[in-house]
Amino acid sequence: MTLPTANYSILTPWLLPPGNPKKPNAGDGFILDSTEKLIGSRASHYFSSRAPLSDADIETINGTACLVVAGANTLRDDFAPTPGFTLQTLEKLKVPVILVGLGHYGAAAVTQGLHLSVVKLLTAILERFPCMSVRCDKSWQYVVRSAPHLKDKVFMTSCPVAYPLDRIAKPFTCKQEYDQLVVTITDRTRLAEQMPILEQAPKYFSAKRRVLALHQDYGNTDLKAFAQQQGYEVFSSTRYQDYLALYEASDAHIGNRLHAHLKSLSLGNVSFLMPFDLRQVYFAESLDFPLITALPSPEIAQYDFTRFTTRRDAALPTMLTVISAIRALL
Repeated sequence: MTLPTANYSILTPWLLPPGNPKKPNAGDGFILDSTEKLIGSRASHYFSSRAPLSDADIETINGTACLVVAGANTLRDDFAPTPGFTLQTLEKLKVPVILVGLGHYGAAAVTQGLHLSVVKLLTAILERFPCMSVRCDKSWQYVVRSAPHLKDKVFMTSCPVAYPLDRIAKPFTCKQEYDQLVVTITDRTRLAEQMPILEQAPKYFSAKRRVLALHQDYGNTDLKAFAQQQGYEVFSSTRYQDYLALYEASDAHIGNRLHAHLKSLSLGNVSFLMPFDLRQVYFAESLDFPLITALPSPEIAQYDFTRFTTRRDAALPTMLTVISAIRALL
């Protein structure tokens, strides 16, 4: 989909500053892509949420209509849109800062309650723009528990990636044999406990082609060799667009990469999410889909995907309220 460019700035964790040891995460790219598709235009300037904003960055942003923060799992007690982003940073910015799709961090130790400085920052941000968007019910509850005075300005919109924005509407067809199964794991850590996913998935999702998609490829040669022994092609790329093309060409997914699951569901692909941390739990509760804790699972055959689409469609008007307010600035 080719979109026009509009005069706004966007902040995204997909972009990594030089020297950052992290690997680009395809899921962050999916959030960026879906946010822009909802708005209906690409941003004119892009900034990394993993790097402080310089004075030159702020000057550039002030030359645009607004700064859209394309969220991820960034809501935690010490939340900031970028490192070192304080009320003083906000004062330098003369345009609205718009929080879209922010999500609960997923770790209890750092989500005990927003720090007072964060509450003050969110309050000031919402004085410039009428609402902020969070991606699940638990994210909403987390913010409102610490900032009850913002209750009517915190909108539960679900995640941008959950929405069908690619003019592709497959009918969630369960098949005896799929054309292409994508399996995802979180390859940066806790690999040993995830290996059974690779071994068991083909037993319950027969497919002509099976692909292990590494959303963050940490170069683990043993993992890749094991996957190939199990009959997988291993897919990784430095472009999130290549992952989008992979899921568009697939008809089934299982794994614990949250945005692989949401993207698959948005396309109408059969997809099942497995647990990894609290983020998967919270999305399953919010969008009414099962977490597959072990294979075989009766929920794979029994789940009615209209449960998911009903929940997503219920959140759509709220999402469109946020998007309409953004478009009004452009």
